Amino acid sequence: MKKIMAVVACGAMAGVAHAQSSVTLYAVVDEGFQYTNNQGGSSSYAMSQGGLGSSKWGLTGIEDLGSGLHAFFKLENGFNPSNGALGNNGALFGRMAYVGVGSDQYGEVRLGKQYDLLFESLVPMSAAGKFAGGLGAHAGDVDNVWGDFNLSNAVKYLSPTLAGFRLGAAYAFGNVAGAMGRNQVVNFSLTYGNGPLGLAAAYLKVNNPATAVWNATASPVAGAAYTNPLTTPIYRGYATASSLQIAGGGAKYQLGASNFGLLYTNVQFSNAVVTTTTPLGGNAHFDTLEGNYTYNVSPALLLGAAYSYTWASGARYGQVNLGSTYSLSKRTLLYLSGVWQHSSGTNSVGTQAMAANNNITPSDTPNQVVVRIGIRHSF
Repeated sequence: MKKIMAVVACGAMAGVAHAQSSVTLYAVVDEGFQYTNNQGGSSSYAMSQGGLGSSKWGLTGIEDLGSGLHAFFKLENGFNPSNGALGNNGALFGRMAYVGVGSDQYGEVRLGKQYDLLFESLVPMSAAGKFAGGLGAHAGDVDNVWGDFNLSNAVKYLSPTLAGFRLGAAYAFGNVAGAMGRNQVVNFSLTYGNGPLGLAAAYLKVNNPATAVWNATASPVAGAAYTNPLTTPIYRGYATASSLQIAGGGAKYQLGASNFGLLYTNVQFSNAVVTTTTPLGGNAHFDTLEGNYTYNVSPALLLGAAYSYTWASGARYGQVNLGSTYSLSKRTLLYLSGVWQHSSGTNSVGTQAMAANNNITPSDTPNQVVVRIGIRHSF
């Protein structure tokens, strides 16, 4: 990170104290090479970005308002270093764009586009957050633990940390005249950290998720043609659901050089209507249990392993993740990540469930293996 603005004067009257204000420019570039044994029946060798997290750049700033109060903002852009294209559907600040006020005594309030509390509280407990990146996401990231979507028009409150506990609450407005509940999001979290132990629980409910968080251009109509905003067959058949609910909890424990993690999530799709791209309709659930383990061989070298199992209304997805990271410096990281996913049963569009790792073209068999080697640099 690079500080690009230092101290500025605050106040027009003589004798008013000057307040500290700063703006910081930061960026992360993540690029690598990826092998997939089966994408639609063919193997793939390709450059691929965002292995341990998307490439991004942003600006963050803070101003001391006095009496323990401060104002702050964050603007964050996502991009693809493979071709220079904007991420997040081409939005300039499609990852985050918020402003807020806060204090150590009362907590903070953020207004604008931001990530949900379920992602923020549970990803540190997961293999995805520890060593595996996007390849560690559960069954297409159906539970959003890897943060494939974020919240627009959101108000978020984060309490101060008291005896290790911190409470979060968020509400995203649907911004639909005459229908306040349409496209709204309700979100809560409770986290605890004390020494080697970390705990987290979170809940998220989204009304009309297709338009609220998946960027669909129109709401679905039963029996009509529908342009589906989702691509993964794991749950694209439920894109027309009237609501999406996700609840989860996790724990991690540090014991010397070892870190143990356990995570459970429950996803509920309600009242999906039948359209040309969602032939099943109705309700569906996805439950996922993950166990993960990392070991610091040295301060620079980390090894990780995890297994997750997702049981859905008609399908099952088992997933093994292995990975390693090596720090060349505080800013530069090399990594190796691999995943094997096995599927069985019937998927969300009524066909045989095929393996489909997160953001990877599905296999035409129940198995898929992906291996990625990359470099991640930040400033």
